[in-house]
Amino acid sequence: MSSAIDGLKPKEVWNFFAEISAIPRESRKEEKIRNYVLEKARLWGLPSRSDTIGNVVVEKPASPGFEHLPVTVLQGHLDMVCEQNRGTGHNFDTDGIELVRQGEWLRANNTTLGADNGIAVAMMLALLESDEPLGPLECLFTVDEETGLTGALEMDPSLIKGRILINLDSEEEGYFYIGCAGGCNTYMELPLVRESFPQNSSPEKPARGARLEITGLQGGHSGMDIHEGRGNSLVLGARLLAELRQEFPALMVSRLSGGGKHNAIPRELVADLAWAGVKGPDFDQLQRRVADWEKTFRQELGSLEPGLKVSLKESELPELVLTPACCDRVINLLLAIPQGVLGMSHDVPGLVETSNNLAAVDMPGDRLLVLTSQRSSRNTLIDWAGRHVAAPARLAGAEVRVGEWYPAWTPNAESPLLERAVQVYRDLRGQDPQVKAVHAGLECGVIRDRVGEMDMISLGPDLVGVHTPEEKLHIASTERTWEFLLKFLQALG
Repeated sequence: MSSAIDGLKPKEVWNFFAEISAIPRESRKEEKIRNYVLEKARLWGLPSRSDTIGNVVVEKPASPGFEHLPVTVLQGHLDMVCEQNRGTGHNFDTDGIELVRQGEWLRANNTTLGADNGIAVAMMLALLESDEPLGPLECLFTVDEETGLTGALEMDPSLIKGRILINLDSEEEGYFYIGCAGGCNTYMELPLVRESFPQNSSPEKPARGARLEITGLQGGHSGMDIHEGRGNSLVLGARLLAELRQEFPALMVSRLSGGGKHNAIPRELVADLAWAGVKGPDFDQLQRRVADWEKTFRQELGSLEPGLKVSLKESELPELVLTPACCDRVINLLLAIPQGVLGMSHDVPGLVETSNNLAAVDMPGDRLLVLTSQRSSRNTLIDWAGRHVAAPARLAGAEVRVGEWYPAWTPNAESPLLERAVQVYRDLRGQDPQVKAVHAGLECGVIRDRVGEMDMISLGPDLVGVHTPEEKLHIASTERTWEFLLKFLQALG
């Protein structure tokens, strides 16, 4: 057991969280954590069942005297986003997460923590083992939430019987979420044209190779954090390459790579460059221009991105580079794809209604692959955002595919479940909670779409930096959320 959780309360929740953290559970690789949950159910003598996609339900019968309460579904997802700082060397297929206590927070050692959504799994397991007097429970553990809500989208509707659902995948204590964005991913594939790069050139101006890197950005959740205008390494990289190509036309690109997850704002970018002949820049000259642009980006982003670094280092000469026309086509495509907020809600003040995240770029072989993620609280605007993003790709000659579409969860301010949650919170804390919709893809809307009408709410403890190695879980907030959850469940009669 990790020493980072020593003395933390509630002990049962933290013990389960530490055990979960030791189990690799990247999206689409949840077999070990599924088996762990099923084995716990077997040891406790609780009924469990699965569907073909891999979701798991564990039932707990009502405590004596609580048989009159309705069946309540508690829900969280088993998988986690796997991100690490460069040079960490963590193997998410085999290595557990190393927990680190940092004052009032729990975090990981240079990787994502996985509290999104491991803390929900830990709380559900603690409830299943608990002797607390509670009504009948169905704990629904879904799979592959992070790469496209696959578990929820393909869930067998007969898996759950309850029509009250408490989702534990929110990240702000004292906030109850009653609606969320839907979304889709748009994939682009652009053919690349390469040519041989001259390995020999004049002695006065030898051929040079260099690696351009953008690092140190915050990144963050592409829904929850998109309104902040955080730096996107792919957007900054495209801007910088366009400026450098305009000033130094002999500069060629051989490789471009950055980002990775559809739901994470890209933090890093790598571009391999080369140039030859008298029209090419001096290395020192190019390095100074890169430093100038780092300063410009820092000024534009201000205190939002204090860790931003843009660097240029000498590297080996490539055998092939993109042709000038192809290079410009790639850069212009990335410049044309919209990034960030596309529209604000006219009904909910301060709520982002529609957005796009330019999420990942790579160049395997002779193809440019681009991944983008669209979100909106209106299904019609999900479709519009996808077309908006796809248009410049098609104009550039790319093939476009839309996938992983999931519906929005429309808020119901008259929800009886919400009314009871607000009353319990008011009695417990002496103040009202905040009731909001969120610009992120919760599984609530998808599950309701699969199962039929349900009364739903989403809540959770304070989490920051999700989907990045800066992810942190607030310790005291976790204890308070657990206390509220118990009171809430007992008040549902």
